Parts: sequence; structure tokens; C-alpha cells
Amino acid sequence: MRLHLSNLDELIQNVRNVHAKNYLNEAIAAYRTGAYRASLIATWIAVCVDIIEKIRELSLSEDSAAKKWEQQLDKIRPDDPRAMLDFERNLLSIACDELQLISMIEKSHLERLRDDRNICAHPTFSDDGSQFSPPAELALAYIVQSANYLLVHPPVKGKVIVQRMYELINEPSFPESEEKAFTLLSSENNLGRVKDSGVRNLAIIILKRIFRDETGISQELLNRLSASLSAIQRMYPVVYEEVVSNKLVGMLSEANDTRLKRIFPFLNLRSELWAKLEHAERVRIEGLINAMDSEEISRYQVARLVELNPEIRNQVFEKIDGLSHVEMTKVIAAYPSAFFKDRSIHLFAESLSFNSAELRGNQLLLPISSTFNDRDLKDVFNGALENTGSHGINQVLNAGAIDEFFSGLYTETKAAPVNHRALWIDFWERISERGFSYNILREKLIADQYLAPKEEGEEGEEGEEDDDEIPF
Repeated sequence: MRLHLSNLDELIQNVRNVHAKNYLNEAIAAYRTGAYRASLIATWIAVCVDIIEKIRELSLSEDSAAKKWEQQLDKIRPDDPRAMLDFERNLLSIACDELQLISMIEKSHLERLRDDRNICAHPTFSDDGSQFSPPAELALAYIVQSANYLLVHPPVKGKVIVQRMYELINEPSFPESEEKAFTLLSSENNLGRVKDSGVRNLAIIILKRIFRDETGISQELLNRLSASLSAIQRMYPVVYEEVVSNKLVGMLSEANDTRLKRIFPFLNLRSELWAKLEHAERVRIEGLINAMDSEEISRYQVARLVELNPEIRNQVFEKIDGLSHVEMTKVIAAYPSAFFKDRSIHLFAESLSFNSAELRGNQLLLPISSTFNDRDLKDVFNGALENTGSHGINQVLNAGAIDEFFSGLYTETKAAPVNHRALWIDFWERISERGFSYNILREKLIADQYLAPKEEGEEGEEGEEDDDEIPF
């Protein structure tokens, strides 16, 4: 909140502490009556009272620095003005250096207020006996500066909160959801009242944990670290932008291959950071993809980047196309994507065993089947019909659980292909000609009136029994 020079009535209403508000009210009253020296004196007292009250408030929240200075305050006796003056002389340094309540620039402005207050409160020994008389504009400026720098703000937190927040983010109880992380961190008890410098340090520590720490990092922890960065981005967008622009590239350039591989799951969570990388880092990341085996590609979620990052997509395609069918199936199954649609259909059509046909159908095709168009569905059907396996036997149509796959495919594609009815009727007729009949799929086709109900007495009618006697 930044209040303008003319908003003195609004300003006094926004002062948090009642004791500081009383002194600032006196300063404003003195200013309005032309008593500018009295106004400066009351303004400085309001600043001192506000800092003291914030020391006590922060001490309640277990701030060790604040606790130390509260203990010093409690040692000062009411009949010891020298101790009071000594503490007063250090107040601005405590507020800036120890508690980070104000910045260095704000401290320098308030030091001028303190110096002018000293001149106003004590006689000057000038040759002509004249006394310092501050102009109205100076008295008004000090009132507004004091409010904007201190009086209207809650006590912000500095070094202590950074460590506490980092420890909290590393706890298993910290949410992996970005929205929940924002709710938690935006609280005034957490990052809601922290100086920009504290937030900056926390963001840097998080990035260091990801790319500089030799200790392994689980997906759950990475999710929590990313969620905390998301909260920082929402709360302090300028600070976040500064940190990722100035620090991320340096950390990546210094990271060995093991730590650099963390960029892949990290980019899946924070895809906007790809734009922050320089060309040298992008070249190195492409080299990493080429050097990784299929297990690492799956473990580091490289395949997911085809959806998030067009610049990496072709590199991933080239790498995956160089894998065997078994390896390619494992990589795509780890993160099925419509971008792998043609490859997934081809793998399904080339199945060499009943198990691989069922696995590829359920793990590669069903998760993305809602994106199929007419051509995709035709390719699946043709691939299933033309499969010859490894010994000339169709491994798709003969697979034991393939009925469930086709039934699921039927349901998932109902809203997508334009010619859904015609395509499925044609497929049913073609498999029927070969002697295949899938009961679950038939029931769905009948329910949707794609097929006519079976006539009574038709072979396979439910409830029909063989009248021949059992020969034993």
C-alpha cells in the first residue's frame, strides 16, 4: 500500500498498531496547525513505537532475532534513560539489518527523520540564536514516508522464515497441488508478509535443491518444490522472474549429467522455464536425450515433453523411433499421448503375441482413443484384421481378453469419429466372416441399435442348452 500526500485521513486509519496510531495522529494534528517541529517529533516517536511493537509481535512467532531484542527491551528499567536512548539509536539498524522490516533505502530516509527530530527536540547553538524550523512539505513527507515504510504494514519476516519455509516444503505433509500450496504459503504466517529478499532466497534455495544437490530427489518432493515455486510466482511474480532468469541457466550449466536429467520432469511441471534456457543448455539437453536408454527415458518422463515442448518433440520422436518395439512400447506406455498415436497403432498391429496385443491395446490405444478420428479407427481395425503374429496366426483377434479391449474402444470413440456407426458395423461384419464373435462388444452394438437383436434359436443364444445326454 502506498498512500499519497493528501490522504492523511485514510493513512491514519490504516496504521496497524494502536500506540503508533496515536502518535501519528498527534503528528498529523500538529502539521495541520503549523507546529512542524512538534509534528516531526511525534512522527519519530510513532516510528520507534511501531518497531518496538513489531519486535514483540515477531517474538511471539518464534523469530530468534526478535526474541533477542525483546530480551534487551525487557532489561531496560523505566528509570534508565541512557539505556532507552542507546536502544533508540539502534532501532533503525535492528529494523533493517536484523529483522528486515525496512530496506536500506527506507532506512536512510528514516535516519534523516531521526536526525531532524534531534535538531527539533534539542536547542541549537547557532551564533544568531535561530532555531531549526522545518518546512511544511518536509513534515508532511516524513509522515507519509513513516506510514508507507512501516506503520501500515504487518511485521515482515526475513532470514528465519526462509529456513522454516524450506523445511516445511520438504515435509511429506506439504501439498503437491499448486492451488493448495498457494493457499498454505500465502498465509501471513508463512510467505504472506516476507520481504522480497527473503522470497528471492527461498526460490534460489529450491532451485539449488533440484540442480545442485547430489542427494536424489523423489517425484513427490519435486512436485512439492514445483508447487512452492508456482506459489512464489503468483505472489511475487517480479521476484520469480528475476530468479529464474538470472539463476537457472547458471545452475544448469554447472550441473553434471545426473543432475541435469532432472530438467525433464521439472519442465513437465514448469514448462514455461524452457524459454529461459540459453542455446548452449538446449543443445546439451538434446544430447542427453540421445544418450539415454529406454529405461531412463521412462524414468525421467522424457516422452511427456512431446505435448509440452514443440522444440524437443522431434528430438524425442527421433530417439523413440530408434528403439525396438518392446522398448518403444514401454516408453509410450509410461505416458500415452495423442502425439504417439500413429506409432501406438502400428505397435498394436505388429503384436507378436496374445499378451502383447492385449497390453498394447489397453496401455497404448485406450488411454488416447477419445482423440481418434475415422482414419485412426480404420487403421486400428485393419491392423487387427491383418495381423499375422510371428507364426502366421492372428495374435490380435485370437487374444483371450481382446473382447474387453474392443468394447472399451467402442465406448471411448463414440463421440469422436464422424462415421462411428458405419465403421463399427463394417468391422463387425469382417470379423464375423472370419468366425470371431465378441459377446461384450455385441451387446453394446445391439444396445445402440448398430446390430439387430439375435433371433430366438440363433446359435449361441443365451439360455440355449444342448439336449444330448451327458455320456458319463
